Amino acid sequence: MATISSLIASRRIEDKIRAASLISEYSKVLPSTFLDRILDELKKDSHYEIQEALRPLLKDDEETIPVPVKNSDIIAGYSGSLENALKKALDIANIFDLSHVTAKAIRQQLIDGKNGSDNKLYSDFVQQKSMIAPELALFPQISLKVSPIGALAEVIRVIPELSKKGGTGKTGTDRKVIETKLDEILETEKEISFNIAGYELLYTLERMMRDLIQQRIITPHADNLQTRIPADVLEGMKKRKVAEENNPVSVGTYEMIEYCDFTDLKKILEKGRNHEFFSDIFSFDEIKTVYSKLGELDPIRKKIAHSRPLTRKEFDRLRLYTTDILDRIRR
Repeated sequence: MATISSLIASRRIEDKIRAASLISEYSKVLPSTFLDRILDELKKDSHYEIQEALRPLLKDDEETIPVPVKNSDIIAGYSGSLENALKKALDIANIFDLSHVTAKAIRQQLIDGKNGSDNKLYSDFVQQKSMIAPELALFPQISLKVSPIGALAEVIRVIPELSKKGGTGKTGTDRKVIETKLDEILETEKEISFNIAGYELLYTLERMMRDLIQQRIITPHADNLQTRIPADVLEGMKKRKVAEENNPVSVGTYEMIEYCDFTDLKKILEKGRNHEFFSDIFSFDEIKTVYSKLGELDPIRKKIAHSRPLTRKEFDRLRLYTTDILDRIRR
């Protein structure tokens, strides 16, 4: 009971969904007064996933009543996650920049006839790389496309061997390989680790926008969606949903909103007077900026989805646009 009460008191959507799940699991042993109170509290929240989790617990003649969604109900559930994702993204951007600076310094040492083993040259890189999120630091860098971060880490690992082998023979080959790798690092603006940090940013941003549209447009207008969703978007959503549900490999069913991409979300937001459903979050000019940026991010989303390494410029755009949208929803 204490756990459920704590989850209910949380502002995080995930915690309330977990509370609804626990109630469903232990409903037969929970005191009726406690159960009724918690159910009443959950019924006040119009978040779609909470209402779906709650539905099996309701009596046949009882319905959840949609209530106006306050800005904080949705935004608070995602703003923290967006902040964390942006922090990781900034860490990756900084370590990428440092990889170029460090590679340039080591390359100059080799040109000057030194072996590049001066630890002061790359101690900052090693230290900062060890501080970034583990899932980013450990992501496999094996690819035909060079990863400046991963490649420099490998160069730093083998450089000390140069001073042990003398100046002829195998050392010469090693030095040439290292010089070539350093040149590759300095010449590329692509980095596969950008995709990992970028995916978390896009995932959180897209989930937030989908939830907003689900709760404020789709759920309240389920009987006449054609008046709120462009015909081509609605038809595309239906077709993708049916195709997936008929695929024997795919398991589970999802709401139609799950079959939207950024371009679809943009079209829904800009249709007719749909912007009025978000007037507590965005002014008219602000929401125009938001759906414009969603449209511009769609090509970046596709590159991440198809594992094509992002460039530094693309990664910066993703970070800046996400930061701007987060700032706007918090006002």
